[in-house]
Amino acid sequence: MELDSEKVGFLSAGDSTEDLSISVVDAVRPEPISVNQFMQAPSFLVLLSSFSILSLHSSTFDVLLPHLGQSSTQRGGMGIPCDWLGLAVLIVRGVAGLAILRIVPQAVEKYGLLKSYRSISLLFPAVYTAIPLLALIVACSTTLTTFVSTIAIFVKHALAGGAFVLVTILVLNTPPDAFSAGTVVGLMQVASLFKALAVAVSGASFSMSSDFSVTTTNYALWTILALFGGSGAALAWFVRERPSVERDFPSEVLCWETCFDAERNANLDGYDV
Repeated sequence: MELDSEKVGFLSAGDSTEDLSISVVDAVRPEPISVNQFMQAPSFLVLLSSFSILSLHSSTFDVLLPHLGQSSTQRGGMGIPCDWLGLAVLIVRGVAGLAILRIVPQAVEKYGLLKSYRSISLLFPAVYTAIPLLALIVACSTTLTTFVSTIAIFVKHALAGGAFVLVTILVLNTPPDAFSAGTVVGLMQVASLFKALAVAVSGASFSMSSDFSVTTTNYALWTILALFGGSGAALAWFVRERPSVERDFPSEVLCWETCFDAERNANLDGYDV
């Protein structure tokens, strides 16, 4: 039997005082779990649906931001000057990324992965509801309106970025073996196609603006965003942190990747270390 000298050396390095007899058994590589088996796992479908809705309302906000951002607060917009909007979004994204890098690991360590994701999901409908209302309240001052709306954009991007990190980790925790991770990543890419619906919502808003007033159209868009966010928040409460055997994946598709067998009180003569 051919032995991997690197494996044998690694296994024997932990105990220099006693001799070990190590047999390295290379297990047969398991077949990856198929797409059909993933699509029959209830907890995975719920998690994938939650990811899809998150992609939908986050992308819809980003697509509508040029329209809603520069619209007057009296018309349901955010009242940000057009020449400042692009720079504001660039700065906000950078700061939000730094905030995610620092806050998300601490939140996961303190509250756990699933609880953090559910808590963030609950904030989205509140954010989409509060943005036009706050902009309307501070409409008396252009500077204050711009500042408040910029902070609102920062909060949205920080929440969305943190939620994407958390849900991605949850999705990657789903496959019971490393060989099936590629299938899960592929399904995530398919689910992210919901982002394309954001363009459809944007197109519908332009059609509505020709039949209804800009004010009616803008508030309708905020309502749609809040409904999408509320749906995602409700679905997040059915998300599970890990799948279960039999309920999600049948036991026959689960197997060990590699097995090592070590026996003490023997020598390593005959092994090429």
